[in-house]
Amino acid sequence: MKKNALLILLLCVGISFAQTTTKTWAVKISSNVELRTWKLTYKSEKTEKALGGASIVLSKGGSIISQGTSNGSGDFQVMVPGNGVYILTVSYPGCNPKKFEIVTTGVPEEIQNNNFYPSFSIGGFVMAKPFPGIDYAGLNEPLVKVVYSPKIKNFDDDAEYTDYGLNIVSKIWNAEQTLIDKFCGTNKKGDAALAIPDCPLAKRLYNEAIALIPGEPYPVEQLAKVPDCDKIEEEKKKGEEAAKKAAEEKALADKAAKEKAAADKAEADKLAKEKAAADKEAKAKAASEKAEADKLAKQKAGEEKAAAKPKPEPKQEKKPEKKTTEKVAETPKNKMPDAEKEIKKHEYETKSSDDEPVIGNGDSKYSKKQVLGANVYKDALTKAEGYFKMKRWAEAKTAYEEVLKIKAGDAYATSKLDEVNKMLVK
Repeated sequence: MKKNALLILLLCVGISFAQTTTKTWAVKISSNVELRTWKLTYKSEKTEKALGGASIVLSKGGSIISQGTSNGSGDFQVMVPGNGVYILTVSYPGCNPKKFEIVTTGVPEEIQNNNFYPSFSIGGFVMAKPFPGIDYAGLNEPLVKVVYSPKIKNFDDDAEYTDYGLNIVSKIWNAEQTLIDKFCGTNKKGDAALAIPDCPLAKRLYNEAIALIPGEPYPVEQLAKVPDCDKIEEEKKKGEEAAKKAAEEKALADKAAKEKAAADKAEADKLAKEKAAADKEAKAKAASEKAEADKLAKQKAGEEKAAAKPKPEPKQEKKPEKKTTEKVAETPKNKMPDAEKEIKKHEYETKSSDDEPVIGNGDSKYSKKQVLGANVYKDALTKAEGYFKMKRWAEAKTAYEEVLKIKAGDAYATSKLDEVNKMLVK
């Protein structure tokens, strides 16, 4: 017999019945009752415990034969009279009732009259509240049929009928489990929406859960939290907008800073390039000026050296000395006045090519006497020298300038004029 399969039917507590007064034999039926409860949130938690106070009724043809209740441990016993067809019904307020059929006919007389005390233990009854939308019509029929078995000379369940009853219970169980899973899954989605928070979605999901199984407290409690979620959602949106604005401002600031840095670098590079070009140009100019200065200095040094170097006096043609009775004071050799020396020098340098050549002292070169302008230059230079010796600087300046007009670029007159100008500056 499939006694274990009967455990899914709901447990009920033992109940004691008064012995019937019939003189016939009776079958002792034993069983128990349990109450199954659910805690349904975003998950399902099942609890089963012994149920005392469940109603136990034995009836025949609609008439109650006996009745009682299960004890505190959920156990009960009932004596079922022989030679009849009986229905054992177990019920509890708010739960679906469960029924067993007990058939006490078909027992041979010789067995009945030979101290026959048959018994049968039913696996148990599981009581549970019904869920909305589940078809419980199958529970109106007996789920197990107990009959006499000649093989064991006692009572046992009808295997074929028991399979039929178990199939009814299995269908109900699967339907209930599907509903429970859907209810808990909807609550779980609602919790996820509340955490975001997505208030409209959370409200819709919790209301769906309430409609699936009315009276369950969890979706009602969660739904009460949703109005506060509106404020949270508003604050969240404000925070997101502020963060977005801050990010945009930062992006603009970074872009401006990057552009400024690029512009500053470009300007710095431009200035550096211009400075490098200016430095190069200045360096080239300085080098050029130095070269020019060196050239002028070298040229001036050469001119000064040339001016300082005495030029050889031109060879003079010997003239016959004139006899005179006058005693002429002789000028010592190499004691000729400066002006005279300069005049002599210039007489040599300015000899006219138009003069007739004179052969002098065996020299193969010709020399000529200066004719044009010799007296003018000499007179002007003598005059300037006189002012110079008297330290009459202004008159000396004018006189030397006259000399230079007569002979432009004259080195001696130029050097003397420089000295006069220095004296005038003091």
